[in-house]
Amino acid sequence: MMKFMFAFIVVLAQISITAGQTVSGLVIPLDDHSMYVRDSVGKQIEVKWTAKTRVAIRLNYRKVETVLNNTIRYNIDASREKMVIALPKAQAMARRTFRRDKELGDAKSEKWMSSHGLQIYYGKPPAGEEKTSLSGKFTFAQGRSKPASMLADGRKYEISMKKGGQTQVLIYDVWTTKNCKPFVNQAAVIGSYKGETLIADEIHLTPIGDQTSLDDPKLPRYLFIGDSISGNYDKGLRAALKGKFNLHHPPTNCGPSSSGRKNILSWLGAYKQKGRHWDVISFNHGHWDAGRTCKTDYQANLEYIIAQLKKTNAKLIWVTTCPVPRGYPQAGPAVIKDNKGKKETWAPGRTSGVMEKYINPWALEVMKKHPEITICDQWRFVKDHAGDIYKEWWKSKNVHFRGENAAALGELLARHVEKVMKQTTKLP
Repeated sequence: MMKFMFAFIVVLAQISITAGQTVSGLVIPLDDHSMYVRDSVGKQIEVKWTAKTRVAIRLNYRKVETVLNNTIRYNIDASREKMVIALPKAQAMARRTFRRDKELGDAKSEKWMSSHGLQIYYGKPPAGEEKTSLSGKFTFAQGRSKPASMLADGRKYEISMKKGGQTQVLIYDVWTTKNCKPFVNQAAVIGSYKGETLIADEIHLTPIGDQTSLDDPKLPRYLFIGDSISGNYDKGLRAALKGKFNLHHPPTNCGPSSSGRKNILSWLGAYKQKGRHWDVISFNHGHWDAGRTCKTDYQANLEYIIAQLKKTNAKLIWVTTCPVPRGYPQAGPAVIKDNKGKKETWAPGRTSGVMEKYINPWALEVMKKHPEITICDQWRFVKDHAGDIYKEWWKSKNVHFRGENAAALGELLARHVEKVMKQTTKLP
């Protein structure tokens, strides 16, 4: 059985006791009854649990591979790791709370509900029963042919993801506070502050895997941060650097720069611990920022991210944001609108030319202040090869890359990573 470690984020209490707090972040070890928690701004705060603290596993139900013989096989998000969760042999119960009466009515009419927000338990029901809740006996899906179901008020409800959407579920009464180990998982803590210590009522643990479990200790460690485009070139990048680096990506689509600012400390993990350091980090935020983040905030977010990255002492690489193909409308002038009482400049959304005119120049203004950061220009690479491997891509209306197109981007970044490391280190 794998060993899993978990993370929590908390904020300092301003009075002696503050009730009903919900926080999340990264755990740093303390003792058998408590832990330090490193929050999103790097503070370490004490968290304690009691005999009454209840623990739940938080899973992305889409990543559940099988549930057989009271055992869940789970594919950890954005990781090559798989985990096995042993379930009690008792009858599982479940509760689904709907936000509005109409949603509850629709569920009763269709005899169907999404798995998102489902609370599965084997003991007493979790706190939070509402008038818009349905509760009953729960049966896990049996392969892909038989969806999960719940028997509530004499009706059998199908529980599935046939309509898409988010799929986070909580499973209570399986893990305990003994599973609250540091460094490699995330969690949310619900509780009350006593002085500057958070006393946990509930702990929701989200496994993200052990970054070091598959590492070759003889190889340098490389973290690449990016959105779905980084997922496109992941295969090509890994193939090009196989046997040369231990590659890692945060367990998520890293999205806009605001997400990077919020989550960068979590993505970096416990890099001061032996074997968890970073030798090289490449990073990009851009596609998600076009049209949703003003220039001032975009650049401020990048500055904050860079400040945190520099603390790792890793070699840093900025990856320019790839173009938007010509199947989209052409980028017009910047949009000037109010933002918190100030007139700010915004890029005109996902349009062809928006990266060339706005997002990449804005990012370059920041990078010029940090000459130690090298630049891998994926935008230029796609532009320069518009007449060959990206010819059809430029005609399309899809910013993503596949096959040869995606592999070439990964290979480009791999060459840059190797070049940066060879400046100071002899690679295998």
